[in-house]
Amino acid sequence: MHFTFLGTGTSHGVPMIGCSCEVCTSTNPKNKRRRCSLYVVAAGKHFVFDTPPDFRDQVLTFGVERVDAVFLTHLHADHIFGFDDVRRFSDLQKEYIPVYADPETMQQMRIKFDYVDRKSHSFGGVPRVQFIDQTQPVQIGDARITPLPVQHGTQTIYGYRIDADKASLAYIPDCSHISSETEKKLQNLDVFILDALRPHPHPTHFSTEESAHWLQKSGAKKRFVTHLTHNNEHNKLQTTLNPLQITVPWDGLKIQL
Repeated sequence: MHFTFLGTGTSHGVPMIGCSCEVCTSTNPKNKRRRCSLYVVAAGKHFVFDTPPDFRDQVLTFGVERVDAVFLTHLHADHIFGFDDVRRFSDLQKEYIPVYADPETMQQMRIKFDYVDRKSHSFGGVPRVQFIDQTQPVQIGDARITPLPVQHGTQTIYGYRIDADKASLAYIPDCSHISSETEKKLQNLDVFILDALRPHPHPTHFSTEESAHWLQKSGAKKRFVTHLTHNNEHNKLQTTLNPLQITVPWDGLKIQL
């Protein structure tokens, strides 16, 4: 299994429009953050988790050449509004690509991208996908992908756990609460990637301290934060998290397990 951080930023991205703070004006490329997305290659299959507005730039910049399935965490714009560019992959691969999400998110996808199933379009004119409501684990080849229900403010959304190649990875980019039932699904992880929006509290996201608590509690061998605002300067945040053995990733970071 290996995975690439396609984007590690919050909904505004970093730099944020109209901001001249030290992070938004930083020359350190690790402070340039696209909206959140993760690319995982496991058991010979290629998975994308969320298709943010930066999706086209992400796949071109970081060399994503195939997508066997898409998993969507929830329906917010910063996680789905690059979805149309999935059409390039379905056209290249000449096949329908399965797209998984919770039923509420999938209902909205069918509304927001209602043109997908129109017969008048050529195969390459729209994403050729199969929208699939997901509430239980799915098996794709030898990879098992399990939805992880979490709270994002008052909303119940998904993170995901991927088990393949004798490795396990959990990805939860947006989260403000983890239930005891979901916590049970976060055991025996090789990798845990978790929302850590900013140092101070937020009503719908974990803060740095809250995220660090859950990452340590999980016992995961490799721990990463993501969905970071411009309140996080890369080097300073990494120095803070070093004693907790938590890594601050950057866009394009690739990890081989």
